[in-house]
Amino acid sequence: MAKRAGVSRATVSHVMNGRGRIPEETRQRVLTAAFELQYTPSPAGRALVRGRSDILVIVVPHTTFGRNLQDLVDDITAQADTHGLSVVVRFAGSDPEETLAAVQHFRPVAVVDFGVLGAAHRDSLEASGAVVIPRLRPDDTLENNANFIIGELMVQELLRNGPRRLVFAALLDERSDPFGPVRYEGMKHWAQAHGLPTPRRMEVPLHLAGAKTALQAESAGEPIGVACYNDAVALAVLAAGRDLGLTVPGMLSIMGVDATAEGQLASPRLTTLKANNGPVMARIAADLTSLDGRPGTPPGTPEETQPFTVIRGETT
Repeated sequence: MAKRAGVSRATVSHVMNGRGRIPEETRQRVLTAAFELQYTPSPAGRALVRGRSDILVIVVPHTTFGRNLQDLVDDITAQADTHGLSVVVRFAGSDPEETLAAVQHFRPVAVVDFGVLGAAHRDSLEASGAVVIPRLRPDDTLENNANFIIGELMVQELLRNGPRRLVFAALLDERSDPFGPVRYEGMKHWAQAHGLPTPRRMEVPLHLAGAKTALQAESAGEPIGVACYNDAVALAVLAAGRDLGLTVPGMLSIMGVDATAEGQLASPRLTTLKANNGPVMARIAADLTSLDGRPGTPPGTPEETQPFTVIRGETT
């Protein structure tokens, strides 16, 4: 390809990898030669140069999640494709060491962590040459954690039309729950900061009998506001409240998370929280760009969007 374009191999490498300051006319000659020769980058060659594979591993907690996390995986896959990376989605197991070993088996160039990896495991991956993204920043504190913020926002929405006792409804199923406890902490933090009683916590299975039992234990003739793990839990609480004769939102206000179509088809329509992937994808895109030796766009500047949107239905 270098001979066809009339340039050096180093110039071809710079053009194909987006590095260096190459005159536009030279860049176009190289790209034309690549097109005419039907050139495609060699994953094996890149792996030899890097000492790593061209695999990006997305580590997902083995938890029950909705469309938002699925959309985020799709967005990351599309972004990885622009960098010539193949994506492997790995669900975390119950043994963190086994999960780490499975990830390291791929010798990934980068690992996207959805809150599964502890500090020691992140350090281990970084030491082996893999970049763990999103990269940690000084402001990545508990108070700035997305799930902590979700808990605070849900309290504010549930209290929008007047005071009521607060309850967090966790999903009771066979999977782990890394997100719910942090949301519950966000609720407790907001309540404490505003002089309110500590919100209670109940576990709700996705069947009517179990949901009724859980809700009945919390409803004591006073208005309650239930912040639910997701829309599925919110629908279970809504069905239980109907069977128990609780008016919505008078005696029972309910809020879900994920903004599912099912929640908006229910009657009354669910009030729910929609997560916007723009800010987190800006961070991930910047980190992926830096893998190629180019400076990434500072997180948050490409897409100045609010991380969450309240979809106000008829249950608050």
